[in-house]
Amino acid sequence: MTDGNGARPGALMAIGGAEDKFEEKFILKNFFDLCGGKDARIAIIPTASKLEGTGTAYQAIFNSFGVQSVEVLPLFRRADANDPAAARVFEQATGIFMTGGDQNKILAVLGGTESLHAIQAANDRGAVIGGTSAGASALSDPMISLGKPGSMARSGMVKLTAGLGLTKTFIVDQHFHQRERLGRLMYSIMLYPGMIGVGVDEDTAAILNPGGGCIDVVGRGTVTIVDGSELKMYNPASVPHLAPMVFSNMVLHTLTHGCRYSLIDRELEMDRRSAGPDDYC
Repeated sequence: MTDGNGARPGALMAIGGAEDKFEEKFILKNFFDLCGGKDARIAIIPTASKLEGTGTAYQAIFNSFGVQSVEVLPLFRRADANDPAAARVFEQATGIFMTGGDQNKILAVLGGTESLHAIQAANDRGAVIGGTSAGASALSDPMISLGKPGSMARSGMVKLTAGLGLTKTFIVDQHFHQRERLGRLMYSIMLYPGMIGVGVDEDTAAILNPGGGCIDVVGRGTVTIVDGSELKMYNPASVPHLAPMVFSNMVLHTLTHGCRYSLIDRELEMDRRSAGPDDYC
């Protein structure tokens, strides 16, 4: 799907957190390539993080790849996010990267600001938007704000709030198997069965291409797809708090590096041609 000027929206890269930053840096190198490689102009948003230097650490990595330009935008207050100078950086970016931390902080700072409008416009014209950990969760609308761990879907185990709105097709969760988050993603899809749940493991990325009709996977772990399009269940509002949900026809898919999921056919495509670190296919 293209906009009125014929541009195709850029991909969204949801990284499950704890991506390799010290050795092969495979996930981050993949983001760099998607953004245009050595012609890329990358903007880094460290808003979610409480740690000083998070943004500059990613800046050093992208510089080591030979990026044309990379800038850290310290957007920690709403006034920062409404600064026209920040919006101008996003207007020129071919890639925008959000660090991990707290996704609620991202929304508190960016929601409804000039920077968010500029980020959305950049993605509409083809810029790639990436986020790791909290930055991945914030991509969608609604987004998972907080929740309880567990492999079983239980009533009320997750809180969903407004996200950045870069996609209304997917609900993204991260640190997925490492923090046992299957239950809360399934429950999220019970509340929004028209959306697709995407659970991303650490050091793994789901490349979301809604315009191209697919999800591609790179990295060492798995991506879990939760499809509720044929879901049958009782009304969630009638189930006591944290009681197990009764449902059927929830479809799950497990993808590893090189796999592709078709959004059109709702089917897994086994594509193993893409080489990865340590030959982990």
